[in-house]
Amino acid sequence: MATAADDDPVQNSSGVVAEVEEEETVTDEADEFTCCAHCAQLAQRQNEQRKAGQFCDLTLVFISGERVHSLSAHRSVLSAASHYFSQRLGEEDAPSGTLELRGWSSVGPDTMEAVVEFMYTGQICVTRANVHEVLELAHRFLLAHLKTFCGEFLMKRLTQTNCVLVHRLALTYSLDQLADGATTLIRRNFHKVIHSKEFCSLPFQLIRDWLSDSEIAVSSERELFEVIVRWVNCSLDEREKHFEEMFGLLRLTQLTPAYLTRVVRKESLVSNNAACRKLVTDALEVHAISLENLKLCDVGLYASYVMKFKPRFGQNMDIIMVVGGVSENGEHLSDCIGYFVAEDRWVNLPHIHNHHDGHAIAVTDNYVYVAGSMEPGFAKAVERYDPCNNTWESVSSLSTRKHSFGLACVQNALYSIGGHGNFSPGFKDVDVYKTDKDVWYSLDPAPQILRDVKTVVIEGRFVYIMARTPIDIEEDDGLRTVTICFDTQTNRWQEVASLPLIDSYCTFQMAVACSNFYNSASFCPKSYDVTNEEALQKISTSISEDILDSLPPEVITLEGASVCFLGEDIFVIGGWKANNSMDKQCRKEAYRYCAERKRWMLLPPMPQSRCRATACHVCVPYRYLHGDQTYPMPHNLTRQRDRFEHLQFLHRRTLTLRRQLQSQIEC
Repeated sequence: MATAADDDPVQNSSGVVAEVEEEETVTDEADEFTCCAHCAQLAQRQNEQRKAGQFCDLTLVFISGERVHSLSAHRSVLSAASHYFSQRLGEEDAPSGTLELRGWSSVGPDTMEAVVEFMYTGQICVTRANVHEVLELAHRFLLAHLKTFCGEFLMKRLTQTNCVLVHRLALTYSLDQLADGATTLIRRNFHKVIHSKEFCSLPFQLIRDWLSDSEIAVSSERELFEVIVRWVNCSLDEREKHFEEMFGLLRLTQLTPAYLTRVVRKESLVSNNAACRKLVTDALEVHAISLENLKLCDVGLYASYVMKFKPRFGQNMDIIMVVGGVSENGEHLSDCIGYFVAEDRWVNLPHIHNHHDGHAIAVTDNYVYVAGSMEPGFAKAVERYDPCNNTWESVSSLSTRKHSFGLACVQNALYSIGGHGNFSPGFKDVDVYKTDKDVWYSLDPAPQILRDVKTVVIEGRFVYIMARTPIDIEEDDGLRTVTICFDTQTNRWQEVASLPLIDSYCTFQMAVACSNFYNSASFCPKSYDVTNEEALQKISTSISEDILDSLPPEVITLEGASVCFLGEDIFVIGGWKANNSMDKQCRKEAYRYCAERKRWMLLPPMPQSRCRATACHVCVPYRYLHGDQTYPMPHNLTRQRDRFEHLQFLHRRTLTLRRQLQSQIEC
């Protein structure tokens, strides 16, 4: 029997409504579904339709001179992918079926196809060969992401050889970050960039801006003058009007009076311009009157020339760099100093990170390398100095702890030859360091032990070595001097009578070859461009000692000196003088042999005496040399020095307590 509630239709309908509302509340809890694969497949299918010509309602016609190339596409896709097409195709007078694109430089059909496909799929392959074409299309079609990617692609591959071209691209397409990176690289390598093929094609405004920049790296103002003349003569009729402005940006007081008179003044571009002649005359007057006298005579003229009289901050200055060594009290020296040739004074340079003592030194195209040490804890250490950034950094270590070995640069690779260990009679080892890979490789050993090695490199292949080797008979110190040639290509060794007497540097080495001065000194290796046949003709056992005539005799009695070269000139720095009491008196003196005058000159003394250091010639930007430069000691050496001083304090305290205890016992 049915109940009353079942018979009542009003009650039944309200219950059903309540159940439906409850079900609707449950169904409102929904999840969104996004299918990335669907989007990618959709884009891919649309691109396939474009290639097949299906549903295409637009034809792109690329016109470049006589070259015409057409592509089919969909108006809706291009408008959605590019704001450029959105505007062009949305205009009232927009073309219905064909859109002509004119004014292209040299974009190939493959690149056009690739960029249009990118607007469909978002994928493109950018290479060194097509990046400039892709960048042009991305800039024209307002494809911001693709344009940014091209800028990043070029930034990763920015080199000294392409920086000028990349800089022009960056300015053309408003890539500010890329332009800044290229500008920095051009500044640091401006002395090399000006010799590139692209330089003569650069516009006047760009060259003017660089000449106005005091941070550009240059070898000398003479080099800038010569490159300006060459640039103008490349298109004399169009560029002669710019010469006066560019000539005024040169720091003529950096040129010698002889060069100003004999070369600059006689250049037709200068002699035919009254303003340029006036600048040359003013520079000669400044040379004739010192700056101090000029300040007293004419304050205004002094103020106008004081900046031009100083080098540009980026100008590379000749420095004789002295690295490492020990002081008179036996303390290892981590600070580096340099003799500033142009200003005849010593300057501070950054500290090395290890205790290098009795180490080797070599100079490559971009770095100065030092390796080895008599200090066992640092005997494997290798560091390199970057003159452009004025910094030291550690690189791969030697395979053996050693000192007194040769380190020669051959084709930008370093050859470590021979050496001496604290508990070894010597080494035959020959290792090569690949600077681009930062890896040492072992080669076949030398035919005999080689210690106290000195080297010169011929023809970028042959290493001439003078060293000492142990002998069986006990004569003197049991060592015999040998001269040997190593062929780096065939790994063959051949004994020769002497080093090739190519210039004063080799002659000086042979003149002192049989002395303790030579055996204990460090000689920076030198490379020569002469052929090996010419070098062999220079070998001789008849050695003239005329080069020693004006050198004080006591210099040859020194030990542990540092010897290097600058062109034909020779530098002898530091060392110690052994007394009868066996005390070693370290020296501060430095001497320079002037090849032009054929005489030795005494230089200003070093700030601190040192011996067993190394020295070399390096070009350092003026920004790191002006004023009083100071550099902190590395943290690892600071901690080691503090520990050593603490041990010395404890030792002195122990001795004091022992003496006090002994005196008490005696009492």
